[in-house]
Parts: sequence; C-alpha cells; structure tokens
Amino acid sequence: MRWLSVVIVLGFSAACTSATQDLSDTDESGVTVAPATTSVGPTTITVAPTTTAAVSTTVVVSGQTTTTAPSSAGDQAEESEPVVSYMPPTELGEDTSLCELKDLVRGARDPVRVGFPRPTENVSPKGTTKYALVPIDFPDAIGEPSEIAAAAQDAETVVDYYREVSDGRFEVEWVLSDVFTRVSKASVDYDPTAGNPGGSKNPFGAVLSQEIIDLVDPHLDFTGVAAVFFVIPEATPDDAAINSGGWGHFMLEGAFSTDEGTVMFAHGAPSTKATRLNHAWLLAHEIGHTLGPLDLYISPATGDELASLPMGQWGVMSSYHGAPKSMTAWNRWLIGWLEPESIYCRTAASIASVEFTLRPLVLTGVGYRAAIIRINDHRAVVVESRRGLGVDHRLGDHAGILVYTVDTSVGQHQGPLRVQIPEDRSLERTYGQGWPDALLRVGDSVAVAGLTIELIQSGEYDRVRISQ
Repeated sequence: MRWLSVVIVLGFSAACTSATQDLSDTDESGVTVAPATTSVGPTTITVAPTTTAAVSTTVVVSGQTTTTAPSSAGDQAEESEPVVSYMPPTELGEDTSLCELKDLVRGARDPVRVGFPRPTENVSPKGTTKYALVPIDFPDAIGEPSEIAAAAQDAETVVDYYREVSDGRFEVEWVLSDVFTRVSKASVDYDPTAGNPGGSKNPFGAVLSQEIIDLVDPHLDFTGVAAVFFVIPEATPDDAAINSGGWGHFMLEGAFSTDEGTVMFAHGAPSTKATRLNHAWLLAHEIGHTLGPLDLYISPATGDELASLPMGQWGVMSSYHGAPKSMTAWNRWLIGWLEPESIYCRTAASIASVEFTLRPLVLTGVGYRAAIIRINDHRAVVVESRRGLGVDHRLGDHAGILVYTVDTSVGQHQGPLRVQIPEDRSLERTYGQGWPDALLRVGDSVAVAGLTIELIQSGEYDRVRISQ
C-alpha cells in the first residue's frame, strides 16, 4: 500500500503479489462503515461447465470443518512435544496498557496501522463478515472451469485460516460466483491507472472493478459484503498491465456501488504462477487489511531479501509465500484476538532478569502466548513461540521462539516490524523452514535494545529468559 499526500482520501497498495512484492494501489478513508454480520449457512459450491458473460449465482462458503493442519494442533502437541510445564513468571508482569504503543504515524480513524488504538472504522474482528469472490475473463483470455473450482477451494482455506488465527472469534463467509463474468475489452486494453478517483495515475483499477461489479450485480447478492476479490484466468497475457501487480481500491465509506449498498474494497489479483499457487494466502493477506493491520514489507521493493522483507516470511502481512502462515502476535493483539491475560508485558527498564514460559502462538490454553517488552513510547520487543502446527504446519519439526521489534513511529511500507536473527545463522532458503531461519532454539540468544533474550527449555511450553 502506497500512501499519497491527499486530504481525506489516502491511497494504499493492497497487494503483496510476489516474493519481490509487486505493488498496486488502493484508497482508504476514515468514514464509518458498519461491520457486516450474518448467520452461517451450509456449504454449497457449484462449478460452472462453461464460460459465460455476466451470469453468476450466489454461493456461500462457510462452516468448514477441515483445518490446514494434518490433525488438530493440540493433538500434535501432545504427540510430539516433550513436557515443559507452565511456569509462572519469576517477576510479575505490568499492566498491558503500558505495551499498547500509540501509533505515531496514523490518526485514530485510519483503517490500517501498526500501533494503538485499534482502527474501529473497518470490519469487526468478532462475528461474521461476508466477502465476495468473482472469477472474470476476457475476450483474449478465456477462463477454465477448473480455475473456479480451485478458487472455491482457496476460499475454504481462508475460512479455516481466520477461524484458527482468531481463536474462533472471526468468521469469513464467502459469496461466490460460480461462472466466469466476461468483461467488455481484451485484458491488454485495461489500464489500471486510468479513470481513478481524483484523476490519480496510481494503479487503482477503479474503472475495471466497477465494470465487473455492474455486470455481476444482477446475479450476485452483495448484501453485507465488505470486499470483493476478482480472479483472473491463467491465460491472461503477461504483458497485460493488470497482470503485473494486480489492482485495488479501498474506501471505508464505500468505494463501489451495488444494488444492495456499497462495497468498501475491490481487489484483483494477478495470475502469475507464484501468486496462483499461493492464492488462498493472498486472499488472507488482503482480508487482513480490512481488519486493520498494514503491510510489513518495504516499498519500493529491492528484492526478496531482508532489505525488502524485514519480517521475512514470519507473518502473512509481510509475505504469504513461505512455510509459516500465521499472523504475528502483535497484529493479533492489535486486532483484539489476544486478550490481556495472554500477554506478558514489562518495561525494559524494570527488568534485571526474568524467566517465564510461553505457550505456542497457535495453541489456546493456560499461559502467556506472547511477551512484549516496552523500550520507549514507540518501540517494543516481542517474543512469541512458534510450532509446526495449525496454519504453521509446514514448519514441520522446526520450533522455538521468534523475536522481533515493533516501531510505531515507522509507517506503511517502511518496515515497522523487524525480525531479530541469532548471530551466525544462515540466511539460505530451506524447504519447509521459515525464511530467514530466525527461530531461537534451546541455547540460542539474541541481543536487542540492551536486552538478552534466551530460550532455556522447549517443549509443550517454551521457557524464556530476558536479562539486561
């Protein structure tokens, strides 16, 4: 998301479209939109046998019972983890309000941010919110029915994802179009920089988005839909401008009109191979913006390295291509999915040496799920425990604690979160392991902001020591 110098309306890029972070732009504004809350119905997915123009039906995906892990996270922990029991902290924590660092860049009504207070102008983090998924194709790029089936499967994955990372507090309900909607022009003839609000030349793609919505609106019920995502076919030519980085437009007071009301966000994803293989996680990333968190990567990107991805792949709002898919503890807390009793909060100046245990972030239950050490009014160190369970199951046997800094004086696309890596740790990519290899294992330590953070024991819980 790229921020513009505009009064009232601020633009941001909503897409992390590749490991090198191809960017698109969207708009956002601080006007209140009531969150959409609906009941959850049965799952029905119908795949269209042929491509057609502007004909689609409403399909609601919800109530999925599958998970992204081979078995439940709790069962895996019991089977594979040695016993390291919960241990109360050797020094009591302080009031968690001390660790609610104020966002020094964004105003209180800005919908995406890195610090507190949580943005309240976007969708509610509790209850059910509807999102629409609409496959489109072009006269020069015909979609295949199998692509609709794949998109529906991706939608199911996103339902499971948000049910898990929110600890059941937030439910995604999908309204799916089960056929392709054919637009009027060839894919190469759409210029995402043309016809944007205020004459902007940024690639919002507002004209294309409204054309698609107008075509599908008579056949798709947009009641309560917060955002609509478009799927373009694999046949879309590489030289189509809309295929280089996607497009999107986001305004809280409603970016697009439908017969049932306004939709705040419309986003089109590119059809590059890398993005297509990770389409579910791209959707998870974009839905994350509607909940408040901002992009954690650097823009403009210089490559797939820490200079552009200061959190590496350790967080879906940084990169969605790697093994770990979880949302960071900081973002979960900002959204409201981690309660104060799940956070061990201390000011750095009050610490001589303290030990405590952390429960893996993917698991609920007794104990802290993150530690936040306040350095000053805008900077903190966060420690969380990671396991190859649940949405992070691709980590396999890799386990330990993740340490990163948060700086709420650093804004969108400037790297407000930065992972801390043990000395002499290789940055080579390894399949099935988060990049960079940042997890502290037993005996490892990192020094940051005058503190030494060590992992003493690891098992069902991780025993952590923090000292000056």
